[in-house]
Amino acid sequence: MNSKQVKIEKLLYKLILQFAVYTRGSNEQLDPHLLNITTNVKQGADYHLLTPQLLDLSKTLAHISRTDIPSIETNNSSGQEHNQYFINRLTELFVESEIPLKFQRQYTLLKQRSKRQLDDKAYTAIVDSALSLLLNIKNHAINEQQTVEAFLAEISKQLAVLDEHTTHASKSNKQSLEDRANLSKQIDLQVDDIIETSSNENELLSLQKYINQHLKDLNIHLHKHKNTEDSRQLETQKKLNVMSEKLQDMEVEAESLRNNLKLAHDKALTDPLTHLPNRLAYDERVTLEFNRWQRYKTPLTLIIWDIDLFKIINDTYGHKAGDKTLSVVAQLILKNCRETDFLARFGGEEFVMLLPNTTSKQALTPAETIRSLIASSGFNHNGKSIKLTISCGISEFSNDDKYETVFERADQALYLSKSEGRNRCSIIDS
Repeated sequence: MNSKQVKIEKLLYKLILQFAVYTRGSNEQLDPHLLNITTNVKQGADYHLLTPQLLDLSKTLAHISRTDIPSIETNNSSGQEHNQYFINRLTELFVESEIPLKFQRQYTLLKQRSKRQLDDKAYTAIVDSALSLLLNIKNHAINEQQTVEAFLAEISKQLAVLDEHTTHASKSNKQSLEDRANLSKQIDLQVDDIIETSSNENELLSLQKYINQHLKDLNIHLHKHKNTEDSRQLETQKKLNVMSEKLQDMEVEAESLRNNLKLAHDKALTDPLTHLPNRLAYDERVTLEFNRWQRYKTPLTLIIWDIDLFKIINDTYGHKAGDKTLSVVAQLILKNCRETDFLARFGGEEFVMLLPNTTSKQALTPAETIRSLIASSGFNHNGKSIKLTISCGISEFSNDDKYETVFERADQALYLSKSEGRNRCSIIDS
């Protein structure tokens, strides 16, 4: 299991555990389930054990919503506060977690539903959806883990084969060296014997026969050695060919994995709706720009954009209209950015911009241009004209700023724009 999967699994367990802890005591029918879930999570129970327990909890929640709940029925406003408290806690828990790309839209829809006025039935449905989302994320992490483990197992298997072939080649080479040493020894012995015999033999014919016999023996040894070496080299070459093929296969698989990881990384940094960089990409870029600003002390400005009355558009015209609003606004801002500027969807209806080599006063000019352009734009949805406006807050990095403090100032400037009537840009610097 890689570090990212471990992190996701820990977050999921943390979400379930915190939800159980925060909810415990709210209803005596829920407490046994919550206590059981809390105990099992702390003991490291896997999703196979947790799934039926979470489903039982969901059924109990559904049952409670259909039966008498005195604290809610006797005081409707108290019940609403009670529901909203747990919705807020769920939202906080999800904010702390890292939501995989494939679940971003499901999470966004869940978050939008939680912002509406909720009765008991809608509240129960949201809790069920949240638990379902948690289980889906958990299963997704497990599937990713199994895929990586299968790849690693295959690599280990191929490495074992390579190790076997390498060992064989090493032994074969060692045996060749020993055989050559033996052959050399045999030749030396035969030559020494010929020399000794030549010095002692008086008859030419006898000496000739003796030498011929030694030469035949040498020739036999040489042919035997050559055949052995040829056979060994042929076998070694086969092993080397297999090794080469395995290495090529491993290289192809490794390249495929690298490409898949890069694709997954790129997707993880991209908002699927607007195709802009997402919050994770912003976190990476703001760190880079912040370090560059600290080193070179060139101006750097942050802008936070927020679509005005976005919730009304969603509630009035539906989520498709809301999605189109986000896409239209994203493209209008992007087309009016410089190549050196960085634009990302921060979350919901908020966008962030980083403008290098730009002061806050200089940033106000393009910001006003974008604001005015969006105010004069709009689109038709199902025959209805939807007008758009947007507000922004601007702040420049200065002195001993951290990027969190600059973001807070820009957020305050955005709040100022909203409080002064929306459809405007405001600057707050240190």
